[in-house]
Amino acid sequence: MQKELKQSIRAFAETVSLNKGRAYFVGGYVRDQLLGIESKDIDIEVHGVEPKALRSIVASHFKDVEEQGEAFGVLKVLWRDEEVHEIDISLPRTDSKVAPGHKGFDINVDPSMGIEAAAQRRDFTINAMMQDVLSEEVHDPYGGRADLDARVLRAVDADLFGDDPLRVLRGVQFAARFELRVADETLALMRSMVDQLQELSMDRKHTEWRKLFLKARKPSLGLKLARELGMFVGDLEIFDRMAQTEQDPEWHPEGSVWNHTVWGADEVVMLCEREGLTHDDRLILHLGNLLHDAGKVDTTTHGGGHVHSKGHQEAGQVYVRPALKQMGMQRFTDAVSKVMRYHHHPMWWAENKEKVTDGQVRQLARALKPMTMQMLSFATEVDLRSRGPYPEDAKDVRGPEMAAWFRAEAERLGVLHGPPQDVIRGNDLLRLGLKPGPQFGVLVRVANRLQDEVGLDRDTILSILSASDNLEGAEEELFERLKT
Repeated sequence: MQKELKQSIRAFAETVSLNKGRAYFVGGYVRDQLLGIESKDIDIEVHGVEPKALRSIVASHFKDVEEQGEAFGVLKVLWRDEEVHEIDISLPRTDSKVAPGHKGFDINVDPSMGIEAAAQRRDFTINAMMQDVLSEEVHDPYGGRADLDARVLRAVDADLFGDDPLRVLRGVQFAARFELRVADETLALMRSMVDQLQELSMDRKHTEWRKLFLKARKPSLGLKLARELGMFVGDLEIFDRMAQTEQDPEWHPEGSVWNHTVWGADEVVMLCEREGLTHDDRLILHLGNLLHDAGKVDTTTHGGGHVHSKGHQEAGQVYVRPALKQMGMQRFTDAVSKVMRYHHHPMWWAENKEKVTDGQVRQLARALKPMTMQMLSFATEVDLRSRGPYPEDAKDVRGPEMAAWFRAEAERLGVLHGPPQDVIRGNDLLRLGLKPGPQFGVLVRVANRLQDEVGLDRDTILSILSASDNLEGAEEELFERLKT
């Protein structure tokens, strides 16, 4: 926490104290401090001060204050320095489930509620600790610190926990982020709530899956827990089916498609840290890894002593959008579909270097747009790293150097970070006397194919176009006519 922000929070707590109240850091902020993790989001709970007085105190110490509904008793403060910090300042309250959905709660704000009662509504014991802002004393009525030390995830109150199915997803991402074992009674409780996950909005699902993929060093732990809980039903059933789908041990000694996939989730984390990728790129790689081999559930066959999955890159396309929608991640559908369709290309090409043409490389870069060759190479590298262990006498093992070769080829041709420029543009066609219209796009694509598939340069292509009496027609027809 920045010095100025710390001083402002302390000054706020002192004013609360002068008004006969106490301010406590609560929830994840206390947990993170005990783990030595810096948290940008700060939660403060104020006891002993009425709502009207609290609003006045907050307004006197902070700018950019927004009230999150009077019934909730929550004031959100945005603090801007080198970074933006969100500070939630709230009053103690009880939440009683009265209807399905995340809005179906009866909220009762009670400033005089004691520490133990206030902490009882928290989901897990590791989130039920409170730290006095002024004295720094930690109050831990439910043994959260002991559970944190023992790396155990335990519900605070079984009855209250069951009120909100979001806590199942939160448990999954907490188990992965902090490498926790779920207590037996909590595991049974979470499993009993899985059917209620359908109540959750896509935004709430998105938030928890996002935290799993972006904050956990071992997201595999969360994915395994989700399957153990029985969460993979409906449009997510594909993940459970992957666990029942075997792979050829020569290429995948690790076993099932699911084993390969959960291993890959941890490889994504290491690659993203190495490359310093953005959050969106990290999510594309995680989701691409999660679904890249989904088509194997429908294409796996046996023959000649081997397990085959020919065509799984296309067969799996039907699972991408439904699965991502259930996770609230549907905006990544196009990128994940392209990871699935092309993730074997870097391997195939590395094995047949002498047959790969520059035109093929440029064509793939265009087909991937807005994905990039670099991102595809990363997806393939994850695929290659999440296999094994291979026996010592294994031959022709596919390794991550294949992805490195592919990156080098794309960089050599200037298409690592995006597709090549079109060979011709609209101005070229205008100079040929053509009128703007839909045919312009067809001609640009045909010119690109003439370069990539036939090897013609820009000047030659322009001379062919200028000599042609008729440039109308569908793309395939026009391409075949002009290339001859």
